[in-house]
Amino acid sequence: MWHSGSPCRADAVVVVALPVGVAGRSLPCPGSVDIWPIECHFTRTVKMANTVNVSEPLGLKSRVLDALRMLLPGFRLTSEPAPPPGTWAVRATGPGGRPVLRLLLTFRSLGEPRYLAQAITVLSLAARRAPRRYPVVAAPYIAPEGQRLCREAQVGYLDLAGNTFLRFGGILVDRRTGDRPRTQRARLRRLFSPKSSRITRALLEQPAASWTLAGLAQEVGVSLRTAHLVVNALEEKAFVEKPRGAIRLRQPGHLLDLWAGEYSLDQHERRTFYSFVRNPRELARLLAARAAARNERVALTLHAGAQLVAPFVRSADVHAYVLGDVEGLAREVDLRPAEAGAGVHLLIPNDEGVLYRTQTVDGLPVVCNTQLYLDLVKFPGRGREQADELRRQRLGF
Repeated sequence: MWHSGSPCRADAVVVVALPVGVAGRSLPCPGSVDIWPIECHFTRTVKMANTVNVSEPLGLKSRVLDALRMLLPGFRLTSEPAPPPGTWAVRATGPGGRPVLRLLLTFRSLGEPRYLAQAITVLSLAARRAPRRYPVVAAPYIAPEGQRLCREAQVGYLDLAGNTFLRFGGILVDRRTGDRPRTQRARLRRLFSPKSSRITRALLEQPAASWTLAGLAQEVGVSLRTAHLVVNALEEKAFVEKPRGAIRLRQPGHLLDLWAGEYSLDQHERRTFYSFVRNPRELARLLAARAAARNERVALTLHAGAQLVAPFVRSADVHAYVLGDVEGLAREVDLRPAEAGAGVHLLIPNDEGVLYRTQTVDGLPVVCNTQLYLDLVKFPGRGREQADELRRQRLGF
C-alpha cells in the first residue's frame, strides 16, 4: 500500500510505496529507495500556497494538478472534462505505462461543508457511472470539519494549504497542516464574536429546539441581520439545517469543539482580590446576595461553578462573572485588591450573552453549561479534566 507519514504535522512528508511488480522497474525516486521487499519510497515535503484567487477556477485546477504531480512523483498526469460539468477525469500513468490510476476530480471555490456536501453528491452519482475512478474534491482550503465530511463519505480531498487525503488503488496519502488561512481565521473570529456567539450559545443550550429566525434573534437580543448572517455561516459549515424553514442545530459536539478551539478566557477583563472569608461556598453566597441587593448580576464559573453542576475537581478559588460595578461589589463584600496568590477573581464579561440562561444550583447562580465548558476547557488548573466530566454528565454531546 502507498501510505503517508504523520498526518498531523504541518511539514509531514508524503511516503509512497508502489505495489509489488511495479517497484522493480527503473523509477525516478527523489527520496530513498528500498528494493526489498520490492518497494519504492518517495519522500517529499509538499509545499503549497495558502492564498488563491477563488474567482479563477481554471487557476485553481492547474494548481491542484501541480499539487497532485508533487504527491505522485514519477507519474504522468493527463486530464479531460467528464460529466457532469465541472468534473474532470484525471489519469495518472506510472513509469512504463503502469500502474494507471484514475481519479474523478471536481473543484469548489469555497471549501465549506455545505458546498463540499454538494460536491460529494455530484461525485457519488458520477462515480456510479465510472466505478473505477476515485472521487476527489479540491478547494483553496478545506477546514477540519470539511475534511471529516469527506472522509465519512469515502471521498478524497486536496486543498492548496496542503491538506490531502487520498485512499485508492493501494495508495494512502494523509496530510493535515493544522493551519487555517488568514481569511478563514477572520471568518471564525466573526462567527464567535461576542454578539454573534449569542446565537451559537443559544443553539448549544437547546440543541433539540427548532427556531424561526425572528424567534432566535429575540431570544438572544440581536438584530435580525446579525441572526441571519450567523445562521447562514453555521449552515455553510453544516452545523445548521432548515427543514421546512425551521432552524435546527446539527453536530452540536463538533460545533462546541470548534468554538472551544477559538475561545479564550482572556477576552474577559479580570480583577483579583483577597478575601477574609475562608469558605469558598460561603463567599459565593455572600457575593450572590450582595449583587442581588444591588440589582446586579453575578454568575459563578470555572471550578466554583463546576463543583455545583458536575463536581470532579476540588478548588478553593472563586471565579465569577459580574455585570455591574465590580469595585463597588468588592467593597461591600470586603474584598481586598491583590496582585497574586489571591483566590477571588471577578470577571467582567465582554458581552452580557455570557450570562445567558444562568442556572441556579443549591441557591447559587452558575453560568450555563456551554459557557462553563468554554471557560474550563483551556484553564490550566485541571480545567480540561473538569470540562470533560461536565460534558459527560450534563452536555451529552
